[in-house]
Amino acid sequence: LGLLVFLFTLAAVNRWKLTASAEAGSTEVQRRLVRSIGVEMLIVLAIFGVAAGWRFTPPPRALAIAAAQPVSVHIHALQAMADLNITPGHAGPVVASMVIMSGDFGPLDAKEVTLVLSKPDSGIEPLKRTATKPGDGSWRVDNLVIPVPGRWTVRIDILVSDFQMVKIEAPVDIRP
Repeated sequence: LGLLVFLFTLAAVNRWKLTASAEAGSTEVQRRLVRSIGVEMLIVLAIFGVAAGWRFTPPPRALAIAAAQPVSVHIHALQAMADLNITPGHAGPVVASMVIMSGDFGPLDAKEVTLVLSKPDSGIEPLKRTATKPGDGSWRVDNLVIPVPGRWTVRIDILVSDFQMVKIEAPVDIRP
């Protein structure tokens, strides 16, 4: 906006101050008018440059929507599989929800599910949280805090029976 105000001010000065004298034949005023028009053209180019660079900046509401998007990962093994959603998908307080299935996409009635998150490259030991079953067929971990963004290893420990536990794991990318 500052460039536009400067452009319009310069154009007004050219129109009402310099144009009449330049038409009358004053060579000094004609040179000033030519220089002023050159400056106007540079300002217009600067305005185009600012407008072209502006398109790469997303609006704040788009940033807020992207920050609230969950991170999803599908973990598949022969004995079991899980669809894991971490909402929101960035570092900080999050909620993890999982749908647990058998390896052939059938229902799996697990006795217990534990979510384990680790990031050994940052020196973070595994965070273990026992999931609860809210009643809609999924498992949920509330009050989970992911301290730093980056690539985490997520492991889901599924207690199938008193004598069988299935562990599946995959990497997940947590946004800043």
